[in-house]
Amino acid sequence: MPITLSSRFARRTALAGAAATLSIALAACSASFSAPTLQPYQAAEGTNVESGQVKVRNMLVLADADGKGELHSVIVNDGDTPETLVSIQQAAPGTADGQAGSDQPGEVKFAGLTEPLELEPHTALVLPGTGTEAPAAETTPSATPTATPTETPSAPTPGAEEAGPAIIVTGAKPGQMVNVTITFGSAAPISAYVPVLTDDHYSPSPAAAE
Repeated sequence: MPITLSSRFARRTALAGAAATLSIALAACSASFSAPTLQPYQAAEGTNVESGQVKVRNMLVLADADGKGELHSVIVNDGDTPETLVSIQQAAPGTADGQAGSDQPGEVKFAGLTEPLELEPHTALVLPGTGTEAPAAETTPSATPTATPTETPSAPTPGAEEAGPAIIVTGAKPGQMVNVTITFGSAAPISAYVPVLTDDHYSPSPAAAE
């Protein structure tokens, strides 16, 4: 005896099959490397590079039309051992980092980093620093005199930010890219192109156009 299916059951079966086919097709599309969520993307305007446990984040130069400005960045020691930032300079001619700069300036000078800076484990160095220091902890005076306490060095607070010096950059104008080499005490040096933006780029009131 032939088996017959109701029209309602047939419609349900057809819809389920179509949904399964569409689900497989969408999964195949999203699994492709061309899917937007899998494409490399850098939200920051500056350059992000890494060397071992050291991570350089959002490095850029803010400069005026005459080519004088400051270097801005956050340098994070994400490891368990101390590191040092030795120097930041324009890369030597011929140094490549796999990127292409749109407009390369001539000689660019970086001034302000006069000695190596300590990068304590799990802390960040902010360039340039704000120039302010954290207030000292408040203490309650004791009514009874006590012996002079022995000073013990305190360990750096994980995630703390240290204010670094202002590094003055001359010779790079807005719209250019500077190939910079960053040297560390232990980690391998990094060479990367850094964008140059106008010095009022982050200002709520940009300078009026001439």
